[in-house]
Amino acid sequence: MKINIWKLLLVAMVVPAVMGACKDDRNNYMVDDSISYVDSDGTWEESKGYFTVPVYDEKYVFPVVKNGKGLSSTTVRLEASESALAAYNTANETNYVALPENCYTFETKQLSFSKDDIRKFATITWDMSAVAALDPDTDYVIPVQLVSSASDVPVSEDRSLMLLNLQLADVSMALLESGTTSIQNGAFVYNGNVSLSVPVSTMDVEVKYTVDTDPALVEAYNAANGTSFEVASEGFASMSAASSVIKAGETTAPFGCQLNLNELTSSIDKLDNGVLVPVRITSATSGVNVATEVLYIPVKNGVVKGPWTLLEGENLCYGLDPNETAEWAKKYTADKLFDGSSEVDHEWISLFKTQNVFPLTFVVDMGAAHIFTNFIISDYSTHQGNYRDYELYVAEEYNGADTEWTLVAKGMRDYHWTGKPTDYDFPVQKLSAGRYLKFQIMKAEYDMSAGDFQYGRGKLGDVYGEGL
Repeated sequence: MKINIWKLLLVAMVVPAVMGACKDDRNNYMVDDSISYVDSDGTWEESKGYFTVPVYDEKYVFPVVKNGKGLSSTTVRLEASESALAAYNTANETNYVALPENCYTFETKQLSFSKDDIRKFATITWDMSAVAALDPDTDYVIPVQLVSSASDVPVSEDRSLMLLNLQLADVSMALLESGTTSIQNGAFVYNGNVSLSVPVSTMDVEVKYTVDTDPALVEAYNAANGTSFEVASEGFASMSAASSVIKAGETTAPFGCQLNLNELTSSIDKLDNGVLVPVRITSATSGVNVATEVLYIPVKNGVVKGPWTLLEGENLCYGLDPNETAEWAKKYTADKLFDGSSEVDHEWISLFKTQNVFPLTFVVDMGAAHIFTNFIISDYSTHQGNYRDYELYVAEEYNGADTEWTLVAKGMRDYHWTGKPTDYDFPVQKLSAGRYLKFQIMKAEYDMSAGDFQYGRGKLGDVYGEGL
């Protein structure tokens, strides 16, 4: 191919001329520079510029940013503005009050941004003791206003005022939502946490408490809640320790309220109505508010049932009978004895084509400690009455064959033919606390050598109880 040299020269001259005539408008789509507080996590709009800061650090460091094209330098001042706070209160229907100026100091009074600067940090400090001495029922804030000294670099109207609430920690008590009860040193314990609303980074917080035996507390609780709880007898309950310590920087520490089993036994007739145990916070480390002075622990009989976790006895069921191959039989598993339901298809059937060897032993983990006052054995419409002789044990800890079991109930339960699923009470002879339950079927009641009951067959619905 033949190339015309004059055409190449012409192109070489035209291209630079065209490029020189093009204007650089790469900033046309960027906003002009402005100053504002940061909203990188999207919380500013939700909080409307109001933020709580733990009072204990006595310092708050926060960023201020310059947004936009980055073509301007500027200086911005930080000041407390009561007029801006008044406008905020009017716009948001709030009643915040400016924190007295003698309580805090602007360590950073102005920030200078060059054209290339994007972010600067400012610091405010305060006297914790001065803040703690103020009226706790007044909503004090530091109204930190950004003011620009350059008219060409404005402050964002939406993020120019930040309200800092210097918050003292509130301490409260509550029972755990799960695993509420346990056994400690042989005592039945209600477990909970003392909690702080905000962490205290500068010191440990000690919270002291006691069981309050004043009957007026129970009377007032019953009147307010329409209940009929009984007053605890002297010595019925006590705290596992005199106090709890929340470590610096953390927000919770455990506590325990333990029951005296001897007193519980003598108060057994009260448990249907329930016994109310008030626990009072008597003091907390200086600089911490007590939000909830009294926690009420109801000690009341209730239904205690599964689903519980089966630990032993898995193979003692029709579903795993080595001489049964039918698929429909597989649903009759041993965990159905403790699944918390007596409905159809939730029944358990023992080995059906294989000889049962007694006693049939099942062990379950109930997930929390319980004290039983009565057991309930749910019989099914078929094979009724074949299993009536039982022993039940509880244990604090499970160690397989080395578990130390306490016998709490034994003997023959009542029985009469009903032809339909029927629940039978099975009384407890000894109150004892335990997380683990052992259920034993001691024998079959009918001739195991002939008829429908050969092999010691039987069927039950659910094993559960009443108690704490």
